[in-house]
Amino acid sequence: MRKIIIHQNESQKIEIVDDSDEPLDEYCNRLSSLMKMGNVAILKTSSASVILRPSKVVGIQVEDDASLQQEPLPITPPEESKAEPKKEIEDIITDV
Repeated sequence: MRKIIIHQNESQKIEIVDDSDEPLDEYCNRLSSLMKMGNVAILKTSSASVILRPSKVVGIQVEDDASLQQEPLPITPPEESKAEPKKEIEDIITDV
């Protein structure tokens, strides 16, 4: 799993993930070709497609991240309360 972070001029960064098995150096070379394109480029990954204006992109950061692989979350049972349930005091109206 790879995390791709696209840094732009005066804008928030765009983060997407991709599950490509391509070697990292080849993957980065392919991404760098986006920077050479004209007005608009489309980056397609396994999880999303992004339409970019290469002239506004400052840099593209690629991280190999094994923690991005979706692993099942461990299920832990809730802790049982050791406190005794409180008894409610009832008001009884005796005047009629």
